[in-house]
Amino acid sequence: MGSMLMIGQHGIKHPAPPFAQKTSNTTSCSALTESTTCSGCRRSRTDFQFARTIRVKSLHESIRDTLGDGYNTFLQGSYRNGTGVADLNDVDIVAVRTSLTSSVFTNITSSTNSVSWNSIFQAVQDALELSRHYKGKTKRGDKCITVSTNFSADVVPAVKIATDGSDPIAIYSFRERTERKNYPRVHYQNNVAKQARTSDAYKQTVRLFKRWARNWFTATKIAPSFYVECLVHSVPDRLFTGDGAVSFFLVGNHIVENISPSATVLSVAGDKDILVSSEWDAARYATFRRTLGQAVTLVGLALKASSAQSARTYWQQAFNE
Repeated sequence: MGSMLMIGQHGIKHPAPPFAQKTSNTTSCSALTESTTCSGCRRSRTDFQFARTIRVKSLHESIRDTLGDGYNTFLQGSYRNGTGVADLNDVDIVAVRTSLTSSVFTNITSSTNSVSWNSIFQAVQDALELSRHYKGKTKRGDKCITVSTNFSADVVPAVKIATDGSDPIAIYSFRERTERKNYPRVHYQNNVAKQARTSDAYKQTVRLFKRWARNWFTATKIAPSFYVECLVHSVPDRLFTGDGAVSFFLVGNHIVENISPSATVLSVAGDKDILVSSEWDAARYATFRRTLGQAVTLVGLALKASSAQSARTYWQQAFNE
């Protein structure tokens, strides 16, 4: 399959994928893509992104002010990294309790040993519930406190491991009853670096893969967003191009041909292998890879199609749209 496609890679035009971005703004153009040339669609998408940025900024500032000076808060996840799908309507906010340092990952014994994670979570939730903005709108989850507003937030309680403002930090899973290291700032920095190395092609490719995975595996745990992002990040920089459609083909083909369930794929932060039984297990990844292989074949046909209508049909089949 590796020699299947040569068109498009060096600027040869091909019919674009007909992905209509689902935003709160209506648009008359049905061909809005990740790299659309329609000026009206670009304005619509830019307006939506600007409005979303303002909402997230306001929400983050409000939660930061609500929690007070005892917490260092910052964004993490798909929104922070610029790798979320177009209609992303939630955001992850880390809340590091600055007075506490993990005793699991350090030699300090008078820190989280004396303050339970239940108390750490409860303190965050209680502070949020005291706000008129969030009263009755919070719910404790496995690793976070979910705040349900028009734009939802998952507030992740955390404690320090090293110095203030540095990774790793420690978070907690109630389901696993385990404290674990987390590297949100390293993840962000490594994404920024790969985006630069690929001339800004990396993040749009991640967004396409997340859209594809969501379309095929909605309401399942086959392809979690975090693992999809790590997988795409592991692909060599040379396979990312300014043409998002061609990048999807080249990156997808590399995954299908070269990354088996027994391969080692590091997280974006580089702290762990994601293709292990405790993370993205072999059965789920094999399902993902098999479905992707079928999609890559269809995308190859779309890129070589002689008409826009034929290309549209192949793209819709590939992306289950």
